[in-house]
Amino acid sequence: MGTPNPVSALRSDARATRARIVAAAERLFAERGIDAVSLVEIGKEAGQRNRSAVQYHFGDKRGVIEAILDKHTPGIEAQRHGMMDALEATGDPDLRELVQVLVRPVADKVEDPDGGLAFVRISSELIGHREFPLITLWEKRGNRAAERLRRLTARATPRLPAPVRRPRWLLVTGLLFHGICDWSRVGSEITLGHARTPFDRFVDELVEAIVAVLAAPPAREKP
Repeated sequence: MGTPNPVSALRSDARATRARIVAAAERLFAERGIDAVSLVEIGKEAGQRNRSAVQYHFGDKRGVIEAILDKHTPGIEAQRHGMMDALEATGDPDLRELVQVLVRPVADKVEDPDGGLAFVRISSELIGHREFPLITLWEKRGNRAAERLRRLTARATPRLPAPVRRPRWLLVTGLLFHGICDWSRVGSEITLGHARTPFDRFVDELVEAIVAVLAAPPAREKP
């Protein structure tokens, strides 16, 4: 048997530590809110004895948040690319098909046992966060699937002026994450009288609501 490589073992241990810290941060942020949780509390939740462990691995709270996004967004991006590939293979996708691409991968996170629902709840808080706004984080880090989706959506909504698109996407992002987050908390109390599961029906309604937001004409100019 060969001798274990101490450098590889160290890197493996560091990766495991980072994963535990990220999982702990997901739980605490989702339960109590981003601003109510300190790096020291995250470290304790992750079983770290060193009070500076989270700072050592991630630098600051922004670094922890970015690590959470890094954990979840690649899978969402891959799923969206696959859906768009399939749609474009058969022609130009219509608006409703593109909104399905936007919504379904995020809705699927609710069933992800590895922090998926926490990710949705954290993202909903980040949308309007003063220090870590979600859209700004996305734009700085780059998100090819989201950029591709916006281009296709612009093609499907040619009458929507370019200056109106950014405000509409802010509205849509809020509907997407806040809607799913709120449903995860109170959805079981709502009766929709439908044959499918309530969450499936809710996702269908969410798709229709977002289609309506993106398809609506721009507001009239005030005199």
